[in-house]
This record gives sequence, C-alpha cells and structure tokens, in this order.
Amino acid sequence: MKPDEKVVDALFNALFVDNMSYYRQLLEGPADGASDVFGRARDVLARLCAEDREAVFKFIELAMSDSASVILGTLDGTHFPGDLDGDFAVRYGDHDIHGNLQDLFIAQGESRRIY
Repeated sequence: MKPDEKVVDALFNALFVDNMSYYRQLLEGPADGASDVFGRARDVLARLCAEDREAVFKFIELAMSDSASVILGTLDGTHFPGDLDGDFAVRYGDHDIHGNLQDLFIAQGESRRIY
C-alpha cells in the first residue's frame, strides 16, 4: 500500500469504523431524558422507526465524509475555502502524500456506499 493510501485508509477507518460505531452505540440506546447532546439526539432517534433511524445515520456518515473531503481537498490543493490559496506540503514519513488524498477518500466512500 502506498503512503497516501495508508493515510487515507487509516483516516477513513477512524471515522467510519471506530467513530461511527461509537456514535451508533451511544445513539441507539433507549431514550433516557439526558440533557447532553447525545442524550437529546438519542431521545429523538428513539421515536423514529428503524428505517428512519438508519436514514439519519446514513446522513451523519455523508456529513462526516463531506467534511473530511473538504479538509483533504484543501491539503491537496483542489479546494480553496475562504482565502486559502497557498500550497500545503503534506508528508507521511519521508513521502509527500498530497495531491491525491481527496480522490482516494472519495473512492473509499463510494465503495462503501456513503455517496
């Protein structure tokens, strides 16, 4: 696996395997009236049917993916938010890895049907 692929794979798994599993675990429990952001979201989701809850989780995945894509595109030099028009140098070990990160990330999202 090339260094840029390794980095994207690690980021993708951290977001969609580790974090999403954690969010699902926190949010799929029964309503408990807690006032923190997870408790309030859990109470709302508990009122939905299983199909609608899954639609919400798919939307969360899409929002996470789009957010990561913007960041990776900015580092790649293909997305220019605000006044950021300079170049970034992204390295992993001894390897320059910028330029293809966003494309690799989107390809993983497409293969896992996030998009």
